[in-house]
Amino acid sequence: MSDFRIERDEASAPFFDAAREGRLLVRRCDACDALYPPAQATCPAGHELAWVGVAGTATLVTWTVDQGASISPELAAADGSGDVLGIVELDEGLWLHAALPGVDPAALKAGQSMKVEFLALGGGEPVPVFVPAG
Repeated sequence: MSDFRIERDEASAPFFDAAREGRLLVRRCDACDALYPPAQATCPAGHELAWVGVAGTATLVTWTVDQGASISPELAAADGSGDVLGIVELDEGLWLHAALPGVDPAALKAGQSMKVEFLALGGGEPVPVFVPAG
């Protein structure tokens, strides 16, 4: 197991400040009002993107179990079989890649309601992960 940690820099500080408060931020282009993942800095037309809060609720699109070496024990499936990784569609329409920690992959269903939680992997900055809602 590695000592994997997420660390902030100046560009990511607003994202991690919000994450510490339990709020999920994504990016929005003020010119076209489209949403983008947090790591994206400009839209395809070259416009700078602003941080914007989203509800943190989503629908599971698809998932897989990575049975290779885990980057962090906090990400393991409920049975320890590996990391469950998925794609969720936020209620606002943006698709995000995300870890689905502590879930039973056999119990997941496409279209399932999900909600964001935050994990500080290796004691670093909190990162968004998604778990079944309710």
